[in-house]
Amino acid sequence: MQRMHLRLTATLAAAMSVLVVLLTASAFAQSTLSGVYKVDGKAAALTQVAAYAGEPESGQPTTVLVFSAKNQGKDAKAAFDALFGKFGDALVVKVLPDGKVYSVDLVHSSLNSPSGSAQVFGVAKINDFKSGGGEISGELTSGGPHDLRDQKWEVDLTFKTKAP
Repeated sequence: MQRMHLRLTATLAAAMSVLVVLLTASAFAQSTLSGVYKVDGKAAALTQVAAYAGEPESGQPTTVLVFSAKNQGKDAKAAFDALFGKFGDALVVKVLPDGKVYSVDLVHSSLNSPSGSAQVFGVAKINDFKSGGGEISGELTSGGPHDLRDQKWEVDLTFKTKAP
């Protein structure tokens, strides 16, 4: 009887462990990110994307997407901190409600910039933009390589993340 009780307890403990792992994984599976971000042919290893409510631009509300190589955690100033390399290579993208990209700040270890970042306008767009049901998704693309001073950069990232 005692052996049967131990077997049931061990089985129950194993089942509970699997359940806890699955619940924890789903809680952290709030975002997905794949694709490429390069400066001078050197790819950044972006692993994170998060959306934040941004300041209005041109009289419209914005969402700020922060793509980064390091975990942003619960940093209340993630967009600002990303510009100064806190999260490694990064992109800070201001998006208008219709999915139009207002601006992109590039942060990359290969970028020749005194400030460590560079802002570009009118180059990137988001294809298949979706915002609803608590999520934002799409494909951020530069449509191929572009010149930035004496360097080439490009982005083509497919993403999904929790809306701010």
